[in-house]
Amino acid sequence: MKVLSTHDSELRLTILFWIIILTVLSSIFHYIDNIAFFSEYPEPTWINTRMVDAFWFVMTPLAPVGYYFIKRERSYVGGSVLLVYGLCNLLTLGHYNYSSFLDISLKIHVLILMEASLGILLTVYVLAFYITASERNESKQNQNT
Repeated sequence: MKVLSTHDSELRLTILFWIIILTVLSSIFHYIDNIAFFSEYPEPTWINTRMVDAFWFVMTPLAPVGYYFIKRERSYVGGSVLLVYGLCNLLTLGHYNYSSFLDISLKIHVLILMEASLGILLTVYVLAFYITASERNESKQNQNT
């Protein structure tokens, strides 16, 4: 198994940092628009703006927490937290359960799909470079003992 050089590790961390920044920014744009134009968004009848706002404030700290653990070489913990954050961003696709695709404005589609796409990118990146790498390293360490 190839051991990552310091440069490779730093490059992956830099890429992860920017994916997280873009994902957080996309969620900021979507959530602000969702709150400001709540009546335009297809939502379940039981949800209100305070609930949408509260969910954003619960999910968003997961991004820096996950990154913090990864920077401290706790890849499995940090990666797991970032996976949860990435999956939270996919919940935005739930809007499509409450309206026809054609009844939703282009602006809302762009915001939903931008956030969901970045959530997918974050999830795939973390799985590829942090979770699976951490599991491989643990497996290798167990074989050596």
